[in-house]
Amino acid sequence: MSAFKSYDVVIIGSGPAGSLCGIECRKKGLSVLCIEKDEFPRFHIGESLTGNAGQIIRDLGLADEMNAAGFPDKPGVNVIGSLSKNEFFIPILAPTWQVRRSDFDNMLKRKALEYGVEYQQGLVKDVIKHEGKVVGAIYKADGMEHQVRSKVLVDASGQNTFLSRKGIAGKREIEFFSQQIASFAHYTGVERDLPPFSTNTTILYSKQYHWSWIIPISPDTDSLGIVIPKDLYYKECKNPDDAIEWGMENISPEIRRRFQNAERVGESQSMADFSYRIEPFVGDGWLCIGDAHRFLDPIFSYGVSFAMKEGIRAADAIKQAIDGNDWKTPFYAYRDWSNGGQQIAADLIRYFWIYPIFFGYQMQNPDLRDEVIRLLGGCCFDCEGWKAPTIFRNAIEEYDRKQMVG
Repeated sequence: MSAFKSYDVVIIGSGPAGSLCGIECRKKGLSVLCIEKDEFPRFHIGESLTGNAGQIIRDLGLADEMNAAGFPDKPGVNVIGSLSKNEFFIPILAPTWQVRRSDFDNMLKRKALEYGVEYQQGLVKDVIKHEGKVVGAIYKADGMEHQVRSKVLVDASGQNTFLSRKGIAGKREIEFFSQQIASFAHYTGVERDLPPFSTNTTILYSKQYHWSWIIPISPDTDSLGIVIPKDLYYKECKNPDDAIEWGMENISPEIRRRFQNAERVGESQSMADFSYRIEPFVGDGWLCIGDAHRFLDPIFSYGVSFAMKEGIRAADAIKQAIDGNDWKTPFYAYRDWSNGGQQIAADLIRYFWIYPIFFGYQMQNPDLRDEVIRLLGGCCFDCEGWKAPTIFRNAIEEYDRKQMVG
């Protein structure tokens, strides 16, 4: 094992959460090492960005690069119910994009390098502890094991949930939306709506937890995802191709119409049990950000937005903890802020799935429309005093009470 180096912050993973956390830590004068197991660019889903994410990208000075990369603008989201009923449109109030994640994540990584984040491709194997405190990590690179010491170790490993698997963070707990399997692939030749609506995200659903996404990720390529319950997948499908075919036949005839002349690019893939939460996700010398501690049903594309926002907020907590030699106050504040926003998003998604028709009505309600649009745009962490979150929470609690009695 080689001699170890020391950094203020060591980040596991260089997706959007890790890159934004690294950038913000460097802005605050902290030394940062990011350890990434995959060689970039690499494939990833989560290709539709909220308005909040778009603002973060512009703040980084990346708007011109996003446009040069050919990422389509995202004017809004069309949500279409069974047999094309209960359709509503969600406008995007802040300009944002649809992205090919392999290119987008690599762009964020390059920006982090510009800020002075150091990178090491390698696989983190374990944590280093001293008197109960996490003080570093052991990783494998170039056939050797290496130690690195840290004042704060950040888990941005996404759905690998590294610190949870190592018993540092809490256990991965299944959430309401988890018993589903998403199957997805990229296609060319997909029929799109006419401009200026040709680059909208389209969500089609037939019934609870049976839905599809269509996301234009480049001028000629669209991402198609089919999401169905796990028991249905294992009953009707042998592989992701079968699931996609099932979705085209059973979720909405609109999918078949749009893809009748399309050709798939690359292999189809599936992802199971993709909704979970982990508690605790902060502790002495460590914290988790983004998917490393929670991931919701992806129907409204919160993943990248929440990952970047948590990366930024976590950097504030890290700086305060290092400067003040006190981790509990800033880390618990970050935890409470994260849980509050994540829960509002979870309530919104559950309300939609329980009452999809009423959700469409709320989109037209002049007293709530602006709030709902902003929540769908990623403002779930900045909505104190708003009416809509309370309405959603009260309705869900009443629904749960009736389910317990019934």
